[in-house]
Amino acid sequence: MALPINEVPKYTTQLPSTGENITYRPFLVKEQKVMLTAIESENEDEIASAVNETLQSCLLNTKIDVRDLPIFDFEYLFLKIRAKSVGEVVKLRFRCPDDEKQIVDYELNLEDVKIDRPEGHTNKIEFEKGYGVIMRYPTIEVFKKYDKMAELSYKIVKESIATIYKGDDVYDRADTTDDERKEFIENLTQEQFTKMQQFFQTMPKLKHEVKVTNPKTKKKGTVVLEGLQSFF
Repeated sequence: MALPINEVPKYTTQLPSTGENITYRPFLVKEQKVMLTAIESENEDEIASAVNETLQSCLLNTKIDVRDLPIFDFEYLFLKIRAKSVGEVVKLRFRCPDDEKQIVDYELNLEDVKIDRPEGHTNKIEFEKGYGVIMRYPTIEVFKKYDKMAELSYKIVKESIATIYKGDDVYDRADTTDDERKEFIENLTQEQFTKMQQFFQTMPKLKHEVKVTNPKTKKKGTVVLEGLQSFF
């Protein structure tokens, strides 16, 4: 007689970028083993591959490719799945902001973590009336390519251009080459390039504020958690 196969629970959440309903399941034991093995290897490519494959497997009834998701969608979904897989409450340790010495323990419910959407953020960057660019959000795959701040500052800007427009002329990404976009950026003024950088500085992100009290000084402070790595 065949052993019974466990029925895995299903959950639903909304994709932050579009509001689309996404159904997902927790990690399976075999998937968690793959991720732990990758983490122990300390090989960044193996870790990224294991996380990508696991997240993709946990998304149900969708044609979404996780490698194409905006980075904040990817991190949000992974955090939601992680919470349902190994526990919604994680134990963290922080240095108190007032002295940067005293360590405090804190239990964080991952269900309380949301996507922060700065007021006024837009993906349309206008250099002057009728002239500018429309940006697309970078993916986890884009961030994997670069490991230097200079590359992050320049190359991710280049890879995130979706459309360039000037007057009645519109140039979609599919109709331009990498070299053409490179030349376009290199001929911008510093003020125009800074406007494009601000798109990344204000784009939605995983963010959560934790209130802590220094047990020695009794002073209260706030610790800001940003990005997926801050919640583990």
